Amino acid sequence: RLASGWCWVPHPIFLAQAMWRLLCAVVGLPLLVAEPVADHCTAIAVGPGATADGASLVGQSADAEGGPGYSVVYVPAQDHAEGSMRSVLDQATGVQIGSIPQVAHTYAYSYTRYGVMNEHKVAFGESTCSARITASSLAHNGTALFSNTELTKIALERCTTARCAVKLMGDLATNHGGFYGEDSGVETGGEALVVADATEAWVFHILADPTGRSAIWGAQRVPDDHVAFVPNTFVIRVMDLHSEDFMLSPNAQGIALTHGWWDQRAPFNFAQAFSLGEYSNPHYSARRLWRAYDLLAPSLHLDASKEITEVDGAYPFSVKPDHLLSVADIFRVYRDYYEGTPFSLVADTLAAGPFNSPLRVAAGAEEGKVPTGAWERPISIYRTDYAVLSACHPSGHGVVWFAPHTPHASIFAPVWTSAAPEVARPYIVDAKQSVDRDSLYWAASAVSNWAFGSMFSHAILDIRSAQAEWEPQAQALAEKLVSASVGEHTKLLADFAAKLHGGWWALFWSLMGKYNDGYVVTHSSDGAVTSAAVGYPSWWLKAAGFDHALDAPSASFVNLKNRMAAAAKTMAEIDARRKKPQTARVASEIII
Repeated sequence: RLASGWCWVPHPIFLAQAMWRLLCAVVGLPLLVAEPVADHCTAIAVGPGATADGASLVGQSADAEGGPGYSVVYVPAQDHAEGSMRSVLDQATGVQIGSIPQVAHTYAYSYTRYGVMNEHKVAFGESTCSARITASSLAHNGTALFSNTELTKIALERCTTARCAVKLMGDLATNHGGFYGEDSGVETGGEALVVADATEAWVFHILADPTGRSAIWGAQRVPDDHVAFVPNTFVIRVMDLHSEDFMLSPNAQGIALTHGWWDQRAPFNFAQAFSLGEYSNPHYSARRLWRAYDLLAPSLHLDASKEITEVDGAYPFSVKPDHLLSVADIFRVYRDYYEGTPFSLVADTLAAGPFNSPLRVAAGAEEGKVPTGAWERPISIYRTDYAVLSACHPSGHGVVWFAPHTPHASIFAPVWTSAAPEVARPYIVDAKQSVDRDSLYWAASAVSNWAFGSMFSHAILDIRSAQAEWEPQAQALAEKLVSASVGEHTKLLADFAAKLHGGWWALFWSLMGKYNDGYVVTHSSDGAVTSAAVGYPSWWLKAAGFDHALDAPSASFVNLKNRMAAAAKTMAEIDARRKKPQTARVASEIII
């Protein structure tokens, strides 16, 4: 027990986990402990003055590697007895590793991998970043108590404003247990959160301190008429610490000075002090940052060739969009794979294949043997678990938009509101099933994977048509939910989710039937079937070496064609000499 009265309780975690796994194996219980999943998310925060309806927007895509899909979970408001403790869980295993004093009342909220929104319209998004200092969880022979998952949940339980959330998370991690990121490596050991309420939006960066038992953090307010994008890199740079638009942990400057990451002569630069820039490969973060701002503020004509390093942020912290934004504008950003740019993943290239697929499966062993090899990293990537966007309206209820799986092949729709008391079944994933057919996640996964594996350039048009059909209905629902009575929310959300779930599975079956065995198969209303052979485009045949794909001399091709032509001519002469029925009546008599 610390002098402050907070309790930091490291458990004999490895023994506990081993015994639990053994028990599950012996008696056949399902193992409910989550396995670690690498996360490479893309976050966004939009000030209320930058949106058409005056709502702050905040969200993320959760781009996990091999993730099974996350459920949207509702936690009701609760009252707690005096002296009770709030358990703190390990992010990877879900096992308790410590506790803190509980407050008398906690607010209702929703979460997926991280906290999403609470009843007071405080909402979050997340993005993993590089960091000079990292730590590991107490559950993994480490020193730190708090993860992004627990910090966001605790903030949603206790805060009514984004500013409160920033201060609370910073205080907990710095003074009451330390912070660990998605991974203990410097490439992905830091974290960024975006947090908003109905009046403002913030970007929050956090990493471990040198002891591993505290944290370093900084935060910057997004200007009301701006949008900020966080693609796996710290974006807070020069900080005006005399302004209320910036917050910094008390230890940050001293640590940076001690390690030679700041010399006191220049204004304090958070990312320069604590970030290593983009990880994975050059342009991994920078290209996404450029593209988001290129879509939202094209008049800036930003240079797409820049890289983000430990000293160069390449692009602004935030930009003013060229027009007031709607949620549909953000959906467009999250569905992007650079189409129409020099970096397009659907251009006529061998990597895209004959049907211009943006799929670039990464992280294979052979790729690691190529020192300069890398694919463009799009905003909408094949391994996305979900995209979420919370609208924190200035009046009425907040609305959480959710698209399970890959955004470009999925559908955005309201999943929860700040007044809803539950989450509809299609937004829950039963991880015990290899495919949960009752989940919208698996419908979206089926659509995405069939499109990738068949004729993407054709299938994506069907998908976009379905999105254009459903999302205006979702928008109408969202507008209704903002002012609907609390008692209406559950039914409105559940009814639409059920229809959408059925509609997206129907889309998958239609894609399967239409793009099949290399043909485009269509059905008329009377049941007649037409199969059209699409074939490969000329550019791809040339690039693939179609003209010499078969090991045979050219003379063999010529001889084959000549003999077929000669035989066809002879057959035509034979057919001309045949006596044929002259009328349909005579033909029918012959058949009879």
